[in-house]
Order: sequence, then C-alpha cells, then structure tokens
Amino acid sequence: MFTVPSFEKLMSKNIGFATFFLFSFLLTLPLQAAPLKTLSLDFTRELTEKGKTEHITGTLHYDVKALRVVVQVTKPVQQIMVVKENVLEIYYPIEKQAFRFTAEGRIPFPFIESIIQSTQAEYGLTAIGYSLDKHDIVDKVLYTYWKPPEKAKEQLGTVILGMREDKLISAEVKNPKGHIIARSLYQNHKKIGINYIPMAVISNTYGPKSEVLQREKIVYSNPQVNAKPQNSILNFTIPESVKVKVVKW
Repeated sequence: MFTVPSFEKLMSKNIGFATFFLFSFLLTLPLQAAPLKTLSLDFTRELTEKGKTEHITGTLHYDVKALRVVVQVTKPVQQIMVVKENVLEIYYPIEKQAFRFTAEGRIPFPFIESIIQSTQAEYGLTAIGYSLDKHDIVDKVLYTYWKPPEKAKEQLGTVILGMREDKLISAEVKNPKGHIIARSLYQNHKKIGINYIPMAVISNTYGPKSEVLQREKIVYSNPQVNAKPQNSILNFTIPESVKVKVVKW
C-alpha cells in the first residue's frame, strides 16, 4: 500500500520532478510559431541519480491559449501537476492530498517560462531576454549561441542550440562562468504539421567538477495535436472538498 511521505520529502521529491521534467519539456518541444492550440503526449521517463534509477510514466498536456501545462503521472503513483504563471499545484487523487506552491513572479524555474513560450520562434529564448551572439556550422549542423539578458548575466549563462535540417538535435546550457550545467540530445523526430517533435530526449545535468549529477531519458508517444473535443484534463482543478496546503517562495 502506498504511504504518503512527509511534507518535506513530498515537496523535495515533487519539486525535483517538476524541475527536471519541465526542463526537458522546454527543450523537447521546438514548436516554431505554429498554429498550435493544444498538445498531448504520453511519456516514459527514466531518471538515474546517485546510482539509483526510477521510472515514471504518464501524459503531458499543453494548452497554448491558456498558457497552462498539466502533467498526469500514472506510475509509480497517481499524481496531477498543473503549472500556470506563478503557481504550481500538485494533487494526489487517491490520497486526496493537494499542495500549491506560489511565487511573487513566475515559478522560479527558467524552463517553465520557456515551456510557455516554446511555440515562439527561437524556442522562446528571445522572449525571455536572450539574444543571438554568434553562429557556426560544423558537419552540416548549425550551432547558435545565445547570451542572457544583461540584467541576468550574474545568474544565467550561454545557451547553445544545434540544428540540422530544421530539427533541434542538441542543447547545451552553461552557467555564468562558462561551465556546462546541462546538455540534451534530441532523437527520433516526428513531423506533425509543420513541426518536428523529437520523440526521445537524453539529458545530463552536471556538477561543479563536470561530474554527471543526473541522467534522464524521456520517450514520447501518441502525440495528439489540437484534439477535438479538447481533453478535459486541461481544465483540471483541485476538488473543492480537498484541503490545499499552500507554500510560498
């Protein structure tokens, strides 16, 4: 029988999941200024950290007009996460437990803002203040180098995107000192309309000595674009009968 962990553990585990999963989703969906209204994808996620591997399965939903991301986790536990602007909600339908994390501005994970803007050109980088610095072509791969906004250069570093035949195949994120903190590879692209969606993503995050802290592999399947009727989960709200624990950042 599943035991609900303490709030401290729950917060740590789920914020970690939201952080790394949504980070991958940011770089996984280069939907270039397309007439996208809604997108749903089934996913399996394999995460290895400190010698341990966990597997998560579920479905991800994105409502472009509402600027809303909903993640349904089915294994190892049932869980629904809703992200919009400065609020992250986490709901456990079996345990009837709910948590709401709020921030003064948007949720303080840069990749969430980029998820919301992933339907724009330059993968949302210009929308959050990044500007193109330079580009190179190596072995038919176009590499573009993006520098952070001046006001955030103490916190953010360069982002390097690799493109081949209109497909995003790699992304590299550096810290302000120029050290790589994350790298992702995108594979098995599937064309849906005018969009190329990589159906497999392999990502590593790195520590200060370039050691791998986490290795993640996400495989997507069953893409549904602009489904009619719209999936009701996109309008999910925590039941009024459930008490919500609110946490402020």
